[in-house]
Parts: sequence; structure tokens; C-alpha cells
Amino acid sequence: MERMSDHGDDDDDQKSGAANDAVDVLLREYFVESNEKKSLPLDFISGNIVEMMIPGEETVPMAMTLAVKFLSDSPVASKQLMEENMELKKQKIDSCDDYTWTDYTSLSFTQNVISETLRMANIINAVWRKALKDVEIKGYLIPQGWCVLTSFTSVHMDEENYENPYHFDPWRWEKIGGGAVNNNNYTPFGGGQRLCPGLDLSRLEISIFLHHLVTTYGWVAEKDDIVHFPTVKMKKKLPITVAPIRI
Repeated sequence: MERMSDHGDDDDDQKSGAANDAVDVLLREYFVESNEKKSLPLDFISGNIVEMMIPGEETVPMAMTLAVKFLSDSPVASKQLMEENMELKKQKIDSCDDYTWTDYTSLSFTQNVISETLRMANIINAVWRKALKDVEIKGYLIPQGWCVLTSFTSVHMDEENYENPYHFDPWRWEKIGGGAVNNNNYTPFGGGQRLCPGLDLSRLEISIFLHHLVTTYGWVAEKDDIVHFPTVKMKKKLPITVAPIRI
């Protein structure tokens, strides 16, 4: 990062704002001086860039992989997902219209599959929080300076919150209702002030992937296991064999 900043300091294009990716924007802020002080410290910029790499490169692709895993193990869910998406594809072919954001969000069963996938295999399974002052929660005192590990997975797999929590059941969301994805029992995107800003975009990307997968290809997945620690991933990266669907 220091080498990048040294290069940017001598780059007229960097100063003029010719480049506009996220790194350029942050580095431009670093070179802007306000009251003879850098507006953003270099370690802050470095931390933000690293944090952007993780959700951008790992979380959504892994969620797509896990959806394929669960659908491979649930032929009934896979069939219903294909039928729902085939209907949308037929409508688009007949009308010659382009796909829109609302087209994907209107696929109720597809959204249920995504919700259930994220519930069963939360990509970020836990987060750390540091108490800035003494905090008492349900009779427990957390002293100032102590760190607390909050486990999303334990909430998603709690029988008090979800019936048969270890069973992939997209239909449960028809009973629970869409509002449940915003409560404290469902936290694949965190919550509160730190709710992931990419929530809707992530679900849209997964919807697009599933739509084109199930309406274009059939597949057979090799036997593979989910690894839950330190992060959720497939042990063998879930190899699959695909073949085009003949309609």
C-alpha cells in the first residue's frame, strides 16, 4: 500500500481524478490535505481495501456454490426452482423484454432458496465486538475492554428459532414470511448499524446465477462436505458435471 501511495503521489492522473475505481478514490482522499493534515490515514485505507476484497471475492461465489450443493441434495427443491425460473424465461422470450431487478426479486421460491442457503451455511459465521464500556445483557456483565464473539451459526441452528434446523427446507420461508429475514434470528448480513450494504446486490447476483444455471444446464455434483471452520467452504470445492438442457 505504501508503494502504491508513493506511485500515486507522482501520478498526475491520480491527482486529476482520471481513474475512478475504489482504490483510486481512497488514495485521492489520502493526498487531499485539510488543515495541513491527511484526510485519511494510510492504515485506514489499507484496512478498507482488504475488507472490500473479502466480501467481493469470497462470500457471494461461496453462497452460489452452497446453493448448488443444497439443491443437488434436494431434487424436489431443484425441480421447483427450475419450473419457477423457466416460467420467467418463457415470458421474457415471448415478450422480447429485458430482465429487470424486480423480475428476479419476484421469484419467491428462488428467494426462499437463497434465504435457506444463507441460513444453513452463514458465510461469515461469527464476528467480534469489543465493549467500549461496561455492558450488562440479561444479567451478564461484560466489562469494558472485553471482547465478545457473537455466533451467527448458533442462532441459525437453534431449534427454538427454526424447526429441524439442520434440514434444507426452502419452504419454511413461506410459513415464516419475508419479514423474518430482517429480524435478529436471521443474520447472514449482520444487523443494526453494521448491516451489510451489499445485502440486496448479493441476493440479486445469486438470483441471476441460479436463474441462468437451472434454465440452461442440468448438473451432477460429486460427493463433497461442507467445512464450517474457520470459514464456510466446500472441502473439495464441489466439482460438478454440467450438460445443456434441451427444451
